[in-house]
Amino acid sequence: MTTASWPARLFELPTRGVLAVVAGVNLLAILIAAVTGNLPNWPPEGADIHVADQTGTPIFTFAGHDNISSGGPITIWNDISISNSIFTAWLVMAVLVLLAILATARLSEQPGRLQNLFEMVIQGLADFMREAGGPGVVRFLPLFGSLFLFALLCNWLFIVPLMGQIELLHPPTADYHTNLGLALTGFVWYQAAGIRQNGLGYFTRWVNIPAFKEGPLVGVVMLIFVGPIEFASELFRILTLTLRLWGNIWGGEIVLSVLSALLFVPSFVLPFVGLELFIGFIQAFVFAFLVLLYIILALESHGGEEHEAHDAQQSEAHNEALPIAA
Repeated sequence: MTTASWPARLFELPTRGVLAVVAGVNLLAILIAAVTGNLPNWPPEGADIHVADQTGTPIFTFAGHDNISSGGPITIWNDISISNSIFTAWLVMAVLVLLAILATARLSEQPGRLQNLFEMVIQGLADFMREAGGPGVVRFLPLFGSLFLFALLCNWLFIVPLMGQIELLHPPTADYHTNLGLALTGFVWYQAAGIRQNGLGYFTRWVNIPAFKEGPLVGVVMLIFVGPIEFASELFRILTLTLRLWGNIWGGEIVLSVLSALLFVPSFVLPFVGLELFIGFIQAFVFAFLVLLYIILALESHGGEEHEAHDAQQSEAHNEALPIAA
């Protein structure tokens, strides 16, 4: 059996043999748990189910110790510290930077496996952005790709051994502070892109003074009602981006913890692990896509439409003047 062919040979194994191996591994795991005294209770009690923390735990505090408000689902602290979710996020960043360095260290027209993998990912993301918003939005690929890859690795960390089980390691996207930081990054980025594209006309989406040209009633409605609603919905995007990603990842950890306690056989949890991997991929992609969508909307804001209409009027006037000049 050659090295290149052994992965394919795995799929040729008889079904009974595979099931026997899986059953043997499960039996061995149960026996080891029984001998070491780690066999779970049945039926499980509340103490037997590990509930993931909503936020990270401070591992190094610079200043402040007491909490401002306690009780309820959320506790606000007044300390300045580095939490385990921040530390784990740094590890994810280090992995991404290391992979980028390794992939680009020896660029070649005949790429290796790592370079080929990165080229496929980058090309796929660029093609998707081009189809979603046109060639002009491809310049935002660094933001789109970074948000997607960072969120994807963070979402998939729950399958890493000891992740979430020891105090030093906590999945970053299971901490809503991390997701809030990602949402604020996207918010600032697409606001800056809209202002750069449309100039001061970008702010007419909230303070639409030019609407008074269509009549006093239209101007008042746009200024007093439509503008504030549009601004409130703009701020609400930060909350939806944060809670959507955090709720799915944190909830997925709880689901796997409960199922691990209820299902006595370890392999029974594997299908649900695969489901959570799929959900982690979808949520990372949805988060990055929504930021891209907001960028596209910002580039095509009211100011941009007025600018394009003005250019179209000038072009039409110029075309009408050509026959006269001729």
